[in-house]
Amino acid sequence: MSLASALASAVSRAVSAESAAILFSGGLDSAVLAFLAKKSGANPLLITAGTEDSEDVAFARKIAAGLGMELEERVLSPSEIHDLYLRTAKLTGETSFMKIELGLLLLSCCELAEKRGIHLLISGTGAEELFLGYKMHSERHSAKENLEELRRKELAALHEKDLRRSETIAKACGVKLALPYLDEAVVEAALSIPAKENFSNGENKAVLRNLAREMGVPEPACSRPKRAMQYGSGIHQPLLRLRKRKLI
Repeated sequence: MSLASALASAVSRAVSAESAAILFSGGLDSAVLAFLAKKSGANPLLITAGTEDSEDVAFARKIAAGLGMELEERVLSPSEIHDLYLRTAKLTGETSFMKIELGLLLLSCCELAEKRGIHLLISGTGAEELFLGYKMHSERHSAKENLEELRRKELAALHEKDLRRSETIAKACGVKLALPYLDEAVVEAALSIPAKENFSNGENKAVLRNLAREMGVPEPACSRPKRAMQYGSGIHQPLLRLRKRKLI
């Protein structure tokens, strides 16, 4: 099965749930999921979270409008960010500042989904590992390291690194997560494509970017550079200020 067919099938199965929404930043990974969901005949709600002036909220608005899909936003104030950080740390037992940052954003979206009566959130988790989207991947590609082995190791470690925390947060809100990029057929199809093909014309994740363009995903999403969630959402600086004041 081709990557395009495998991904379309995985998304179609996910959005067949009676109450599903997509975690949406307006970036490549989530825009592909939203595009395929709409193409399948579904029209799930898109959910985003971040500060009012954040890049993610601005991009989410722009790409959702381009797709003609409804976007629900949770715009976070400094006091909400503080509260969410403390509750995320308590809920997950995490002590890593970065992991709590990432969990905070998921918790904010899961709570919004719960409020809207949505019980399944579709996430782009796994795309960075599968299509080698981190800056470190580009650096290792330039150093001619073995990226085939690296991405398999990263995929194998993903549950312990991220998924366990995410599942704990979602479960606490009565929400389940669907992960189309980690669907068995999608992983198999992606891994059958040489890792080096993810780097071309000065872009990373070129396999997914080119597929998105062929499908007709809005170009701003296809070409948007990777930006870590804590930065794109605008929560990182408020959290640094809280940490400086020893409030977290």
